[in-house]
Amino acid sequence: IYGMTENLAWATGNVPGVRFGSIGKPWTNVESRVTQDGELQTRSDATMLGYYKMPELSKETFTDDGFLKSGDIAQIDKDGFHFITGRIKDQFKTDKGKYIAPLPIEMKLMSNTDIENVCVVGMGVPQPMALVVLSPAGKAKSKDEITKSMTQLLAMVNKELEAYEKLQAAIIMKDEWTVGNGLLTPSLKIKRNEVEKIHLPAYPRWYNLGQQVVWEKD
Repeated sequence: IYGMTENLAWATGNVPGVRFGSIGKPWTNVESRVTQDGELQTRSDATMLGYYKMPELSKETFTDDGFLKSGDIAQIDKDGFHFITGRIKDQFKTDKGKYIAPLPIEMKLMSNTDIENVCVVGMGVPQPMALVVLSPAGKAKSKDEITKSMTQLLAMVNKELEAYEKLQAAIIMKDEWTVGNGLLTPSLKIKRNEVEKIHLPAYPRWYNLGQQVVWEKD
């Protein structure tokens, strides 16, 4: 089941029938659409009228024709099942002027058991890169083994991406990301903005090395 406080969680669901990985189809009397920039928007009688005594925020939350902006990036398949693929606020633009939704790429990269955390970034450079924190299994391997593993992973993932999404490099982080150092939330989600604050200045240098695997500590 998928929804928001602002629509009483009355948006979509996988009942009856389930398509794994999806948030289902719209409930009865719910209109849904995906905009050109990929945002899922819904409209129904369950949607709030607005935020109490906050007219400006209410105006920002709705489209002119009354659809509620979810802030989620979504896709709808041929059978009408909806899939969330990221958040609008997590998108970034490369130097080529292309917007990248990092979450779907990160999910592909996480298939490699040598990776504990990964954050796809790319502001200020032509192509995105992956910041990689190694898992315990990855840390137990040699540098050469990890370089080979990441090179193979990039080749596999890039085959499935559009040209503007293809990853230029994997950057192996020297430090872990934890709740304690402020780079993970208590639910272990990556604080993308905090990671960017630390590493953004190094993106051009890493990119211009022209290497598929770069070790931060080198």
